[in-house]
Amino acid sequence: MAEELEHARKAVRELRRALKSLPKEPRPEEVHRLRTTTRRVEAIVSVLAQLEGKESRRVLKSIEPIRKAAGDVRELDVMIGNARKLARYAEGDSLTRLVEQIQIARRQGAAALRHVLSARRDAARQKLRDYLNLIRKAVAQAKRMESANGMPADAHDGIHSAAANVVRELGEWPPLNPENIHPFRLKVKELRYILQLSSDANSELGEALGNVQRRIGEWHDWHQLHEIASQILTPERDLALLERIDETAMRRFDQALAAANSLRGKYLAMPVARGA
Repeated sequence: MAEELEHARKAVRELRRALKSLPKEPRPEEVHRLRTTTRRVEAIVSVLAQLEGKESRRVLKSIEPIRKAAGDVRELDVMIGNARKLARYAEGDSLTRLVEQIQIARRQGAAALRHVLSARRDAARQKLRDYLNLIRKAVAQAKRMESANGMPADAHDGIHSAAANVVRELGEWPPLNPENIHPFRLKVKELRYILQLSSDANSELGEALGNVQRRIGEWHDWHQLHEIASQILTPERDLALLERIDETAMRRFDQALAAANSLRGKYLAMPVARGA
């Protein structure tokens, strides 16, 4: 158990450092790192809530607004990158107008992220430091138990129980469609982070989860671009670009659906779901 707790401590420490070093105008890769690290810590804290329930809730409450604000900016960064890949399919100024509007939204999102960080960064880092102290005590206790008695039979129960609960949720998920496949991805990501805590996790399953997470994420990015392009562009003026975005989003969905159904059929002991 001490090894698993060390993995948790490393993730929490990484988030504290990321919050401290994040510049006023973070680059896209820095925003992405902040969002990913925050999401991972949320999953870990939820699993290890038995350390101290009240402190776990405080940590989650302190970092959730930061993760949401970073997520908004990250999605816009990806949209801009995807839009620029379509230069050869755009006619006239279609692409220029689309990217300009997304960039405006990105600047607004970055301002919101700065505001959240200004208001919550110090408190979040304090909560994370307090939580690190709890983990350190738990590591020391686990090492004493292992030294005196060997690994207790139930040492991994918290992690395995949390993983089993998520596996059950994923296995019982209704047939996948564009409305519920992104929440499915969030659960896949949660399971992946939980398994990363375990020293005896199935590496093949971890790779499969990562592939599903990536495939659905790619579809979601194109779906979001399609949504915002439909608001900014018009078929009369921008048909070629709109059609290309729509075609790409549908192709990505088919790929995501195939990966998710393969995961469910192979690892979750449930019939393969069929998308709408």
